[in-house]
Amino acid sequence: MPEVAERAPAAWKASHPTAVPDPDGPEFEPIGDGKAVSVDARKRTWARLLAKVYEVDPLLCPKCGCQMKIIAVIEDPVEIRRILSHLLKAGRAPPGFDPATLN
Repeated sequence: MPEVAERAPAAWKASHPTAVPDPDGPEFEPIGDGKAVSVDARKRTWARLLAKVYEVDPLLCPKCGCQMKIIAVIEDPVEIRRILSHLLKAGRAPPGFDPATLN
């Protein structure tokens, strides 16, 4: 992002090259042996990145501290809305959840 690099301090500019690499050059060669990554490996990576960014481990149980296991990832907005509506009716909405966002 050249517009960001322009505003950076001089010391940062000196230590970070601003030249755009050639997309056909060796910098863009695929990493690894080209094999597909397993679903389990992707799930573990997701959890590790969340732990780094938010400084919280999403796979630790908030009640007992035991390691949890990912059994599904729900991406369908309709299904998510249905689950959240059910939790609201049962009086077990997620912490900090605003019910008005369901409408």
